[in-house]
Amino acid sequence: MRYLKFICRTVWVYFLAWFLFMWLCSPVVALHYSATATETIGFFLDTESSITKRDLSPGESAFIPTAMNPPSDMWVTLSFPVASRDVLHFTEPFSRMDVYIGLGARIERTEIRHAFFARFSAPALP
Repeated sequence: MRYLKFICRTVWVYFLAWFLFMWLCSPVVALHYSATATETIGFFLDTESSITKRDLSPGESAFIPTAMNPPSDMWVTLSFPVASRDVLHFTEPFSRMDVYIGLGARIERTEIRHAFFARFSAPALP
């Protein structure tokens, strides 16, 4: 009987650890706003499964998780409705997408990485 309890607890712990791992390991969209900017900007990040509306202050970064197992026709749209006309529309699978935003809410650079462990580290600076 004692072994049965031990096995049940072990299975439960492994299940919980796997669930937590999958939840924490979702693909990430990372937005990096220039430290030289002077104004706070608002953005909308629209994915197939959710819409995120937030503000970014100069020098701030935001990390938004997306769906863990997205459909093959998934899309991501990033826009700055008040500050800029720049829009990023992306339809391919990714592990981590880093978007660098400059003065005037202009998208200066986008880096897309596909390796699983890429979502845990920032890309190298140019």
